[in-house]
Amino acid sequence: MTHFWAKTTLDGKPGISVYDHMVDVGCVAQCLTEIAPQLLVRFGLLADEVGALAALHDLGKISPGFQQKCQAWLEENGLVTVARNGCWDTGMEGDHGRVSHAAIQDFLMEEGMRRKTAKFISTVLAAHHGKIKYPPNDRGIRSPSIAPISEERSAIDWSAERKACAKAIWNQFSGCRSTLAIDEVSPALWWLAGLTTVADWIGSNEAFFPASREPRNEAVVQLAQQALDAIGFRKSEFRPGLSFHDLFHDTSDVEWHPNDMQQKTYTTVTGPGVYVIEAPMGIGKTEAALWAAYRLLLSGKATGIYFALPTQVTSNRIHLRLSEFVKRIVSGGDRTHLIHANSWLLDSEFTLSPSTTDAKTGGSDDARKGRDWFASTKRALLAPFGVGTVDQALLGVVAAKHFFVRHFALAGKVVILDEVHSYDLYTGTLIDKLIATLEGLGCTVIVLSATLTRKRLEQIVLLGDGQGMGTLPYPLITGRKEGEPIHPVAATEPEPHTIVIDFLAREKASREAVNVAKRGGAVLWICNTVDAAQQQYRHLMEQVGEAFPVGLLHSRFPFWQREQLESHWMELFGKNGDKRCGAILVATQIVEQSVDLDADLMVTELAPTDMLFQRLGRLWRHQRENRPVDLPRLYILEEEISLDEFRHMESKAIIKSLGAKANIYAPYVLLRSLEVWKGQDKVLLPSQIRLLLELTYQERGEEPASWQALVSEWKGSDSAKKTLAMWSCNLWQPALKDEEGVQTRLNEMPTVALVLCRSIDNQEAVFVDGASEPFSEEQFRLSLAQAIHKNLVRVPEYCFDKEKIMPCSAFSDYLHGVQSVGIISESGSVRVAGLQDDFQFFYSDELGLVINRNH
Repeated sequence: MTHFWAKTTLDGKPGISVYDHMVDVGCVAQCLTEIAPQLLVRFGLLADEVGALAALHDLGKISPGFQQKCQAWLEENGLVTVARNGCWDTGMEGDHGRVSHAAIQDFLMEEGMRRKTAKFISTVLAAHHGKIKYPPNDRGIRSPSIAPISEERSAIDWSAERKACAKAIWNQFSGCRSTLAIDEVSPALWWLAGLTTVADWIGSNEAFFPASREPRNEAVVQLAQQALDAIGFRKSEFRPGLSFHDLFHDTSDVEWHPNDMQQKTYTTVTGPGVYVIEAPMGIGKTEAALWAAYRLLLSGKATGIYFALPTQVTSNRIHLRLSEFVKRIVSGGDRTHLIHANSWLLDSEFTLSPSTTDAKTGGSDDARKGRDWFASTKRALLAPFGVGTVDQALLGVVAAKHFFVRHFALAGKVVILDEVHSYDLYTGTLIDKLIATLEGLGCTVIVLSATLTRKRLEQIVLLGDGQGMGTLPYPLITGRKEGEPIHPVAATEPEPHTIVIDFLAREKASREAVNVAKRGGAVLWICNTVDAAQQQYRHLMEQVGEAFPVGLLHSRFPFWQREQLESHWMELFGKNGDKRCGAILVATQIVEQSVDLDADLMVTELAPTDMLFQRLGRLWRHQRENRPVDLPRLYILEEEISLDEFRHMESKAIIKSLGAKANIYAPYVLLRSLEVWKGQDKVLLPSQIRLLLELTYQERGEEPASWQALVSEWKGSDSAKKTLAMWSCNLWQPALKDEEGVQTRLNEMPTVALVLCRSIDNQEAVFVDGASEPFSEEQFRLSLAQAIHKNLVRVPEYCFDKEKIMPCSAFSDYLHGVQSVGIISESGSVRVAGLQDDFQFFYSDELGLVINRNH
């Protein structure tokens, strides 16, 4: 065979050959399968045939359109004139992925593989750069709609060379069974696509596979294994015989024992499948899921854990808990990765060494590789243990670039989905798709929630029409194991406790909150919008001055400030109580889920019933001997309009009266929630959780006409969301953006990334946190990237005249989407280009970014 180049050297000379690179990648793929051999059994595959298939991925590089890209290769082979006269640079197919697609399909069919399998395998192998460019076609990619690959006027029989190379690969890896059957619905298809891509990333690294090595084909498997060991791809070794106490005890001397819900989770979750754990807030669902995961890891029925949460804030907190858990169960000291769009800003466990990238290659992914191969979110998901946003997993079920890498990354793991009730129908539809996908990949999916409606439960566990379950107890474990439904398992209710409910006007609620704080109580006040939180914080500060701490926490603080505030208030309102004192924390919804805050009194704006229950999970969360109040109380802020008046108002007037929260929650659901909670002067937990949820969401026949109009609007919106979600799940469409939250959340309020600076010129920027960073056009600079993102807030796009927004060119390589710069004056006013005349921005470390609207 001719030495066709696959990689060039630094000086532009032909480096490693196509054949050798394919062997390298095939050996890496074969070694990767040995980490989780149970997946090969599940998919009906053999390690050597996976290696053979993955190796074929770059067969299309044996083509004139690709080979002409190296001038030195043309000169060495005396083909400069032939290439010029044959127009190899313009008249030949230059996309080697397209050539691979056609050539692999032809070769597999010649080897006896049935057409249906060959066409899908060739498609995904050719997509290893992240995109499905040419969907499968029964006639191959030489269909009338696609121009044939032209290789005439060449001095080389390219087709024969490709076949010879493929045959040599086939012999190297013992080929592939002609009876192999994979189609578009086979979980093995995208798993193979992801495996091939990861193997190509590793096999392309000359630090592991130098072009100069000799002999060529010997000991490649050894090199592959050494590469995987260096990166951290290996089987974890688990410490056996650990008790519940061993896994979760804190510094106290008290022996930890599982409660009934945790014990039944442990005995029920015994193999791959889908399990839903419904239990009250604060009862220990996280520990239940992790205890079951430990059992599965120890028995070889799982390869790792990914803990998926709704937000970055909740991910950051659970990361600390999972890290401690992993340290206790793993012998080799495996690291737990934090995986979300901003996790790289928090990582202090290793030093990143960004590599230089030029404008042509872009490569922010490469620039953050540094010392840790798992530094990017895409690669971090491949690590055995991770905590992050659910969005990172959902990017595997929408047509985002490299979606199939996430299939490979999650296959065989325990995937814990927390707070699934918190998503709208768009993301909820994607969640359902994710659960089904993970089940096919041999995962154990554990869904945690305190506030699922029966309808949502039935959607998750596929109970069809819901017949045969009768009245559902609570707590409850339901699901299916290896596709077969399990008998619902009821757990003993925890000791009931009563929450006193009252509706108060804002002024009276403020006085009550101040009185409790003065007696040493921790008060949590939850608002539905940032503007409302800032307003309430100002009001309280005017009342109390410096009598006791008053805090503010919301999403419009820059990242650096928000992190400091979260750490401070989590400590002040946290479990151990060492620094507990009288204080009021005003916050938005960012504290309502998966956050270990313990308030003595809670005040909240009206919200849907499930969200109110989640907020109640922060009230009297832990046992304490001394509290400054006699009972747990929830004050819901009274609406200006009575419930009876709402029943006689037009729908537009209802929305206007509900205010800004009607832009966040469905107005109809708010009305139904108001109706339900107005009928309660106390709530008994946990027994009334399911009852009040069903009362809120149950279908009703007779309602005011305006309410019927609102419910129709709500259901119509949900129908559109579901349709859009299903469209996003069409994996054969052109690749969508691979960004957290872009494809996985329905952003009904577009935002602008606003970078807050004290000053900026052509040479450097001084950011609001005091960091000063020079600009450089030559390379990606990690310190500049961190400064930009740590000083960024997202503001509604409606505040701007989009035609007049002026982005900072020095920041453009570091930010996605629309961006601008805000220059903060000494007085706190923020100068922003393109801001609508109706708006003014102000900033302080105390309040964050304040948006004022001129009326």
